[in-house]
Amino acid sequence: MPARVWQALAGLIVLLLVAVVGLDQWQARRGEASLFGSDLLGLGRARSAAPAPAALPRGTPGPETAPPPPGAPRVAVIVDDLGGRRDVLDLLREIRRPLTVAVMPARPLSAPIARDAARAGMEVLLDLPMEPYRYPELDPGPGALLMSMPPAEVQRVVGAHLEALAPAVGVINRMGSRFTEDRPRMRALLEVLAARRLFLVDAYTSSQSVAFDEARDAGVRAARRQILVDHARGEVGDRIRWDEVAGWAERRGEAIVVAHGHPLTVRLLKEYVPRWEARGLRLVPVSQLAR
Repeated sequence: MPARVWQALAGLIVLLLVAVVGLDQWQARRGEASLFGSDLLGLGRARSAAPAPAALPRGTPGPETAPPPPGAPRVAVIVDDLGGRRDVLDLLREIRRPLTVAVMPARPLSAPIARDAARAGMEVLLDLPMEPYRYPELDPGPGALLMSMPPAEVQRVVGAHLEALAPAVGVINRMGSRFTEDRPRMRALLEVLAARRLFLVDAYTSSQSVAFDEARDAGVRAARRQILVDHARGEVGDRIRWDEVAGWAERRGEAIVVAHGHPLTVRLLKEYVPRWEARGLRLVPVSQLAR
């Protein structure tokens, strides 16, 4: 083969490698799994050495389930950002399914909404705000866990929030791309959950989150968000995510979905639940998928 042909092929291979590495870095910024795994060519180690940017919460992989659990595929839907308005909870009641709601702390309606949701048969989580990258430009809201807090202060704040939201059976992080990467502070949080026998859902806002692994080490049941269905904040874009849920659950045996507490989200949820059930999927509270 002529030398010029070999040179052209070598150039194409270099361009392909550059494109693949660029795609891998783009997926990392979205919080998705690396194309290379953690060790190939040392790329995983190089990337983990620097703080990960706040990941866009998209349909990222959760913990492996091999083989998928027996029986009908299960879907857990967590509707978060509740606590500021009652209308979304009223709409959720109409669905009459075992939903999970996540209620933000330190808001005037937080406690009554948590109480009313539990009375309506919904599972309640504390939607615990945590410091993200780009804080304070990105504000997680009142009562947040911050990197400036020592572990003892983290435990005090978490305990106070849980006392105020008595129906909560678990915790999910709100934002927290930076906080969930910090092992000492996550361990402090998990000590509180272990003492109260509560579970943790990692919203997986950072691809470098240690929340799930630390929970396992602490003996705290845990789960990880797999699909965020309304990141696009528009019906056309949101439907793309909703359409992925059934296939994800059928492939893995289960899916953990997070949806923000907006009227559009609830309307789409009411539309998709019967579709999932027609395909043999079963809606369950997220506690049934925590391990």
